[in-house]
Amino acid sequence: MIRAATLCLAATLASLLLMVGTAAAADVPPAPPAPAAPARRELNVVPIAGGDSDIGIGFGEVSDWAGLSPGPPSAVPGAVPYRWRLESEAFITFKTENDTIIIPFQDYSLLLTVPNLTARKRIRLDIRGSYTDEATLKYYGIGNATPLPAASVNIRDTEYARIHPTLSVEARFNLAPAWFLQLGNVFTYNRLTVQPGTLLAADQAGGSPEVRALIGEFNPHGVDLLEVGVEYDSRDNEIVTHRGMFHELKARVSPQVPGWLPYSYQQLDATARFYLTPVPRWLSLSFRLVGDVLFGAPPFYELARFDETPAIGGGKAVRGVPAQRYYGKVKLFENFEARSELWPFHVKKKLLVLGVAAFFDAGRVWTEIAHSHPELDGAGLGLKYGVGGGLRLQEGQTFVVRADIAWSPDASPVGAYFAAGEIF
Repeated sequence: MIRAATLCLAATLASLLLMVGTAAAADVPPAPPAPAAPARRELNVVPIAGGDSDIGIGFGEVSDWAGLSPGPPSAVPGAVPYRWRLESEAFITFKTENDTIIIPFQDYSLLLTVPNLTARKRIRLDIRGSYTDEATLKYYGIGNATPLPAASVNIRDTEYARIHPTLSVEARFNLAPAWFLQLGNVFTYNRLTVQPGTLLAADQAGGSPEVRALIGEFNPHGVDLLEVGVEYDSRDNEIVTHRGMFHELKARVSPQVPGWLPYSYQQLDATARFYLTPVPRWLSLSFRLVGDVLFGAPPFYELARFDETPAIGGGKAVRGVPAQRYYGKVKLFENFEARSELWPFHVKKKLLVLGVAAFFDAGRVWTEIAHSHPELDGAGLGLKYGVGGGLRLQEGQTFVVRADIAWSPDASPVGAYFAAGEIF
């Protein structure tokens, strides 16, 4: 099974890389290149001792090694401050549960980004490999109106585990100024552990017909996602953005192959991002609106996610709401942030900038788009939201660390998050 999946993935990646190589070979520069500037590299390493309220306290590292673009940082929209960038993350957390120390989360990844692959700088290539072990993923039920279980329910009865190594390759082609075509492939091998007597096992065995159909089976399986998208990107800087827009429309298709790719489904994502700086340095405003719709028969864990991360909840979407709190095929949420750069300073000739942020996140899910399920989604607005603030530390030209605290009616009592990179 794994060998067959590997062969299919290899064929898909080979086709994508061949297309990139062909475009690169045909991309002849319009004029002889200018004399090469001296190569500059930047290494940033930040040890982490933190985590968040969903997965406990842990330690690890976030780092990047980048070959910088020659000259000072560019103010041209869409410019990136590096020629290549290798980013690594490693993180492991610990948590006390039922008077026992457990390891809820392990994640290790390596991402190579080459933003200007050809002489005309028309192709961007991202290759990412990761291994993730999530031992305490939550499940309370399907739908936006899912209640919390009674206090007498053991916390372990609300959990399941998922191990999922992933390899993704994405290429972005410059079609016109600020317009891009994205092609990619994401292959994930999944192994689930669902204990008898948990809420998830009970819903699979005795839930309503709609719920049982959405949950499906728990067998080990692969998922291969072919993706195509269109982007509009006028940001002044992709690492620390002050002005511009970044919009995406992306479609994904998961083909079904009996025996090792059992899930046939489609996914449509639409994301709009706006950036404005009314007061340079002191006030930057950012807004994101995300819509995610699943069609067909996806694996049930995708009902709580978008773009390989928790949707209505967690540190990359609606902060303050616990991760995996709400499951549905349709998700809609927004993020609004106000940021301020308070204190630029140098450490061994490297520029660092300490800043602050305030934010408001909100959204909700629906069980599916084709049929109404008021028994699962409730009536009315049903908005889930979080408000909070945090610190930002920019290190050099290519690295940002953020720490956020958020309150929500769903939080107990608050959500806390520490991660590399801005949320969007």
